[in-house]
Amino acid sequence: MYISQYLNRNLLTFTCLFWISFFNPVFSKEITLKDLENYLNSINSLNSEIIQTNQNGNEILGSIKLKKPGKLRIEYHNQKADHLIVGSDGIIAVIDYNSNSEPLRYPIKGTPLKFISENNINLYGEEIVSKIKKYNNHIELEISEKKPTFGLGKIILKFKRDPIRIVGWELPISEANTTEISLNNPKVNEEIADNFFFISAEIMKFNNNKN
Repeated sequence: MYISQYLNRNLLTFTCLFWISFFNPVFSKEITLKDLENYLNSINSLNSEIIQTNQNGNEILGSIKLKKPGKLRIEYHNQKADHLIVGSDGIIAVIDYNSNSEPLRYPIKGTPLKFISENNINLYGEEIVSKIKKYNNHIELEISEKKPTFGLGKIILKFKRDPIRIVGWELPISEANTTEISLNNPKVNEEIADNFFFISAEIMKFNNNKN
């Protein structure tokens, strides 16, 4: 009888502990700002299919290639997509194939994309505010510039946990305009050739297509 009561009591204790640990994140490793900083700085390259969603819920399929420092290429597969984003040597160019104007150019350091393309990201920098938001199945890292140079100067990076891995980000351009990128089967730290990031070559193609 006593043995039965002892086993039942311990079984009840074990069951309670199981459910508490299942729902309570305290029992898993607490992810800190430094953990996310170390993870971001461990990424040298990223190659992934993407789903880009705007504030109206419209989706465009595409791909992204990222190679640190400062190399970026985003292109789209949909026929409605009419532009290419390519960056290197500190510049991002937006090539609009439906325009007769020269491609727009921006310094990458003037956009929130620098927070995923720079070699050494410092989430504790005095010029930014970094905040972690934790949810049941993912983590969000909001990085905001204190003195924005482009839009709201904000990017929201999204991660899965255990282990930490990036799954996308959100770029709020204004209070009513935001773009979300979701990564599909991202490949991290694989070799990517530099010729994907030659702005001059893409602008030459653009000019040849106009003629």
